[in-house]
Amino acid sequence: MKIYSLLLMAVASLLTSCIEIKSIVTVNKDGTATIEESVLMGAQLAAMMQGGQGAQLKGLVMDKAKAEERAKKLGEGVTVKSHEEIKTPDGKTGVKVVFAVADLSKLKYVPFEPEQEGKPASTKEPMTFALSGSALTITNPEADKKQGDGGEKPKKSADDIAMMKSQMAMMKPMFAGMRLSIEVKGANGIASSDATNLNDGIITYVDVQFDKLMDNADVFAGFMESADGGMSMADAATKFSKVEGLKIEGKKVVKAELK
Repeated sequence: MKIYSLLLMAVASLLTSCIEIKSIVTVNKDGTATIEESVLMGAQLAAMMQGGQGAQLKGLVMDKAKAEERAKKLGEGVTVKSHEEIKTPDGKTGVKVVFAVADLSKLKYVPFEPEQEGKPASTKEPMTFALSGSALTITNPEADKKQGDGGEKPKKSADDIAMMKSQMAMMKPMFAGMRLSIEVKGANGIASSDATNLNDGIITYVDVQFDKLMDNADVFAGFMESADGGMSMADAATKFSKVEGLKIEGKKVVKAELK
């Protein structure tokens, strides 16, 4: 589960517009589920895409054909329930895709990652789900694996980190309103769970609010250094457990009791 793709794309494209990517897996007690994946963009980014200036950003949203293709990759019996363009009162626009999962036990869920030109498709192991009565077990094989390309990278020097901090004021507008989140919930709620981040019946696997991260130069520099060096979700969850604007589930296996 790559948590840095959005940030890296933003840096590479010098975006000055907000973007939100949200994924929600909703589990029903009858063993079915839905997956809602939405991408919202600010006006400037949307204009870039419409005008053809951001060819590398086309992978940010799924058209109907890509949604159908993704459904096949998510597992046997997964279909596209709906595909719609959305617009929020504050002017953001985007696409929301809802997938229907006929059999939760056959779901092979790899959270949505924007396609990047010239980059190979994700080879991440999928999250799997098991339901026995109202007892839900979620397994994320990627939790204890290092993120990134797997290669060893040199540690950033003190000068590199100092330079990054000095550029924070310039960089901050690029990340205004940017957010990436992945959640799991029960259709009628979750009574209890051993998940690290459980709130109002929702298990948060990833929630990165870039605005809040960039309010603390030391934290943001550490986050970027960890991303560049390749850190597992388990390690990142421990290191950044008390950082506002960042939630990561580091457990490989999470158990929950559905209402």
